[in-house]
Amino acid sequence: MKTLAAPDDIAVPLVSSAGEDTILSATSIDDDSSFQMASNRMDSLRSSQFSRRTSLAALIEDCPICLDAMGSVDVEHILQCERHCGFNMCKNCIDSLITSSKDDFQMASDGNMHVKVYLHCPNCRSDLSHSIRHTLLLRKVDELELLTCPESEWTNSQVRLKRALHTTEVLKAIKHARIVEAEYYGRDLNDSFNDSDDSETDSQIEQYVEQWGVEVDLTNGTHNSFVTPRPPAVVFPEEAIRIDPTLFAGLDSFLSEDEQKEVTKLMTGGKPSLLVEAANILYDTLQKLYNPEPSATGKNLLNRKNSRRKSLARKSSVFQLIAEAEVAEGKRDKEARKTAEEMQALQNPRFAQQRQLERDLRIRANFQKRFPIPVRMPKAVKLDLSLPFDMELVDYNWGGTVMDAYSKISIGFGSKVTQRRPNNINVGTIIGSERSVVKSAAVGCAIGLCMSRDDDYGDAANDIYIAIPGQARVVVSNTGHIGKLGAVRGDVLTHIDGESITGKKVAEVLDIINAKKCQGSTLLTLNAEFSVADALRRRAMAISEIEIM
Repeated sequence: MKTLAAPDDIAVPLVSSAGEDTILSATSIDDDSSFQMASNRMDSLRSSQFSRRTSLAALIEDCPICLDAMGSVDVEHILQCERHCGFNMCKNCIDSLITSSKDDFQMASDGNMHVKVYLHCPNCRSDLSHSIRHTLLLRKVDELELLTCPESEWTNSQVRLKRALHTTEVLKAIKHARIVEAEYYGRDLNDSFNDSDDSETDSQIEQYVEQWGVEVDLTNGTHNSFVTPRPPAVVFPEEAIRIDPTLFAGLDSFLSEDEQKEVTKLMTGGKPSLLVEAANILYDTLQKLYNPEPSATGKNLLNRKNSRRKSLARKSSVFQLIAEAEVAEGKRDKEARKTAEEMQALQNPRFAQQRQLERDLRIRANFQKRFPIPVRMPKAVKLDLSLPFDMELVDYNWGGTVMDAYSKISIGFGSKVTQRRPNNINVGTIIGSERSVVKSAAVGCAIGLCMSRDDDYGDAANDIYIAIPGQARVVVSNTGHIGKLGAVRGDVLTHIDGESITGKKVAEVLDIINAKKCQGSTLLTLNAEFSVADALRRRAMAISEIEIM
């Protein structure tokens, strides 16, 4: 008796004589051969699809959307199109597509509401919403690993990504994205992952033994010694920052989400130095709006494209990308409810849009009335020292209270300085109404010892003191040409090129400015005072307490 090995390695008896032992007929042989041919054809089809995808991506040197050159990471991680059409585009176009998809609805000329941009493949229109963010994350991570330039030349987005790579959330998201990509294209990364994990574990053990040694088993001898694992590092979760648009001086539409969080964190930090950093961020944003790069050809045009790519890459942080990917994966379960809500909104779109706009305006007005901002907010202006110095300054002492941040400073005739207290009763709720004792590092005395009676101060009797009264400061009485840059009369000059001038007189400040004439210009920071910093900190605390309740 002879045997024929079937494709599934099962031995089938084969006899040539007629009778009951004739088990394998010509029909069964054809079935086995057809099965083997079909299996080989499927394997070749998969490999041809993968090779065709790779070859198509390699042949495309420029992005078909923006016509910029495609990077190596763009070819390595192409779009995971459901139809395997092989279409690909650069990382910045993907980032721009995701950003445009957040614009929600727009009204057409006939009054109907339509979604602006779908996360669909531009070539075959298949859905990319469940995989495009994973692709963008892998491209950003691999691009960071391939960078050879010094970190000082990196973009803000690349620096933030490098700082976030060590976090557990980002590492899990990257591993999940690689597994999804491998499963999509029929690759198996389990073996490579296990090998890399084993090698990494061995290297970690060797490094640990070399640095810390081993713990000896005194009962059975040193041959049974074992490595004592290092205790896990304590991870402090980052506190969520609530973005406050009232702190951005009207520039919230021109700031990325990361920049809005950073400015909010700096403004509410309670330190004048943090206010200087926030003012510099707003100043840089304003300069980009006032002085856009001129249109040109050749090298200038290339630089303009590069700056555009950097600005697009800055708009999406890695944490936001991960969060959006998680939402997109579970979005299919909510499509029915979302469709119902959209149909309800489409019944009368204009009326609903008008009511929503009025509601947003009422909410913002009530919020600003309940939680007013200081009358003098931090800002930065550049003083051109090549022009005639036409700015006038005047000395004015600070009373040492938080209420000073909400009291408007007015300059009258003869450089007479007056200050008016606010009428909003919510200011007292924000800063408090109890008198406190000032703990000064330099003096260490109580303000109450230097004061007489509450009747001598009227409404100021219950003000919160945070510093010794009578500290010198410089107030702008005439703005000159910096008035066109946002400075107004009554602003307090606090920093020159980031250096504090707290406690200095006008003569000393003018000497500092004159000493900087050789550099052509100097950056002046206004209203970055201790009273403003403490008022913004107390305001943020009051807002958080209301939200918790």
